[in-house]
Amino acid sequence: MSLNNNNNLHGSPFWRTGLNKLRALIYRSPLYMVTLKKKKNLEITPLPGFLTNADHSRGKAILSGGFPFAGRTYKNAQVPWTTAQDDAAWQGYIHGFCWLDDLLACEDAQGLVEARRLIKSWIDLHGVWTPLAWRADVMGERLVSWMKNAAKITATADEDFISAFNTSLSLQSSHLSRSYLQGLSGYHLLRALRGQLYVGLFVVGFIKSADRALRRLGDEFNAQILADGGHISRNPQVLFETLKLALELMDVFEKVEKDCPKAIRLSIDRMAPMVRTLRHGDGGLALFHGAQEGDGVEIDAVLDKTENQGKPLSDARHSGFQRIEAGHMILLMDVATPPSVDQNPAGHGAPLSFELSCGDERLFVNCGSVLGGDQSWQSALAATAAHNTVVVDDKNAVRLHKDGGVVSRDIHVESKRFEENGEVLIDANHDAYKESFGLIHHRSVYLNKSGTDMRVEDKLIGTGGNQFAISLHLHPDAHASIVQDGQAALIKTHSGAGWHLRAQGGKLEMRESIYMPNPGQVRHTDQILIQGPLRGDGADVKWRLSRVGGV
Repeated sequence: MSLNNNNNLHGSPFWRTGLNKLRALIYRSPLYMVTLKKKKNLEITPLPGFLTNADHSRGKAILSGGFPFAGRTYKNAQVPWTTAQDDAAWQGYIHGFCWLDDLLACEDAQGLVEARRLIKSWIDLHGVWTPLAWRADVMGERLVSWMKNAAKITATADEDFISAFNTSLSLQSSHLSRSYLQGLSGYHLLRALRGQLYVGLFVVGFIKSADRALRRLGDEFNAQILADGGHISRNPQVLFETLKLALELMDVFEKVEKDCPKAIRLSIDRMAPMVRTLRHGDGGLALFHGAQEGDGVEIDAVLDKTENQGKPLSDARHSGFQRIEAGHMILLMDVATPPSVDQNPAGHGAPLSFELSCGDERLFVNCGSVLGGDQSWQSALAATAAHNTVVVDDKNAVRLHKDGGVVSRDIHVESKRFEENGEVLIDANHDAYKESFGLIHHRSVYLNKSGTDMRVEDKLIGTGGNQFAISLHLHPDAHASIVQDGQAALIKTHSGAGWHLRAQGGKLEMRESIYMPNPGQVRHTDQILIQGPLRGDGADVKWRLSRVGGV
């Protein structure tokens, strides 16, 4: 199966394009700018020091002429807003100014001088509404960065700069405070509300904005955090970032002596066990729906801060994940409909995919995701073939937007879990291939008590299609060789542990694959394909993974 699969890629709906054009006409009009509050003498209450998160090395890199972002370095530090303008993730980062802390962390005056120059450059080019730069979540990030560094930035500046800075900050604060945050959903909406809240709390004259944001934040946490603690995006990394945001809000409310909404406090207690649910033995996160592994040490620290000792869930049915923990083995399986683009703009199209790890070693992995950069990678990594599941005729199980995310469609995914004496069986199916091929994918996964014997049956029920392939992407530290005329494979991990994979109903073949666990990390690896023809009567493939030498 190829990762360069452009089947079922679709553009944005016309209604959304038209709405964006209407907003642009209104917000760019001179009359609208006149309606915004314009204060040259702006009063900002000092923000809590824990909101600053500076990296001195990144600041030095910026002074050297490049902005580090997502494992890449973007040149043109003179006018960075004009660089890679078709890279939405990078543009959101550069316009959000969260790098300002890094630049101001430089020990000499050069960092402060460069910070002022970049702020003035931004005001000159984007002081009037532009679509991405003034998007509420990006604006919220920028305003928080400007507010918490305002005293340092303006302390020894000339009057012209101070006037321009304060005027722009007040205009943006006015726009954000009155915004109903249309067009945003999910985590982006939470970030926008954070900015709106902090403007109300720390910029004098905008307290009404804080009250409205406070009420809406509670509503959004109730809506976005599911009953089992998962996030509506079904992205483990977004869940973790949302937990971090909730903890930050708790600290801010304590600092300003305001009551934290009950919904946020309850969400923290639900999210902590769910984050544990979606971790592997190495401490990192599973790679579903645009997630990356993250930093296990940071995840530990955040979970410790919650003071919640809740155990990982086995059956996270609201979030659509199953977890089997047997011996040293951890299996995580996606058993729900892929999230729509409104729930997750980077969702992946791979129902019934799974990941498998043993101890601190990952064995079978989904291919991961990227942040920004070449858009073709987004589509390739979101494809069904980039996951450990069944693909028919090299076609995605669901349709994908060409600019990221899954096209909403009514498909049915269901699962049942059976446990007895420590042995677990997950029985699941989806009908995503019914529309195109008339096929139902049924997957049964069994794991024994000691985690040394995994048995899977993949059935395709129906009469359509020409060929199937079951992708099993190996972690780069695991290596395999095909034996027994394509009916089996031997797998060896970095620690020397051995596994024997046997298949019945399909032939094994090795293919190249890719693994992108974190920003900037691109690792070449292999995948095992179990392939076979579809001759009008579906397929029934049984495959078994067993530990060589037992425990």
